[in-house]
This record gives sequence, C-alpha cells and structure tokens, in this order.
Amino acid sequence: MDIEVLALFIPISMIVLGVAVAIVAIVTAHRRRVLRNESRHKERMAALEKGMELPPDPVEADTGGRVGGLRSGIGGILVGVVLYLALRGVADEDVALFGLIPAAFGVASLVSYIVESRKNGGAR
Repeated sequence: MDIEVLALFIPISMIVLGVAVAIVAIVTAHRRRVLRNESRHKERMAALEKGMELPPDPVEADTGGRVGGLRSGIGGILVGVVLYLALRGVADEDVALFGLIPAAFGVASLVSYIVESRKNGGAR
C-alpha cells in the first residue's frame, strides 16, 4: 500500500468511525427514552385499571441545557488553547490565532451558562 493512500485512509476511517459512534449514541439514547416512556405508560394504565390513584409523574432533573453549556464551554476553551499552542509550534503566530476561534465559542458558552443560571435563580 502506498504511503499517500495510507495517509488518506487514516482520517477518512476516523471520520467514519466518529460518525458511527455518534449514530450509535443517538439511537441508544432514543431507545432508552422510548423504553422509559413505555414503562411509565404501562404503570399508569395498570393503576387506572385497578382504580388506584395515578402515581405522580417522575420529575426529571430540569437542567435546561445548562450543564451541557458548561461542559461545552470548558471543552471549547481547552480545545482552542491546545489548538493555538499546537499551531504556534508548527506555524507562525498569524496561523496560530485561528486556534482561538474554538476558545471564543467556549467563552460564549460559558457566558451563556452564567447568564442562564443567574436568570433561573442562582448559579449551580
């Protein structure tokens, strides 16, 4: 196998693997949600058939996406800083500044997280 073909095969296979992992994660989460809803439905139908009072709906933790905002903000900042440092070592300073773009998105996510948490009654 030619080295150029191998050099092209590695990123292509990693992209395909990454997409496959994302698809599996999405399908698994959806299936888990469907099974949880079916179980809740069966429980409520059984209670109605027996004439019992309906159990209260389980209240899932309502984070409003704030935990995801915190996680993506910190991740974005770290990726941006590492990318900046890596590009600065390989290329000149002007090219390395492109590494700060993910860091800017991370800062924006953190600011959004802070604003939302204050608006919803205090920082978590």
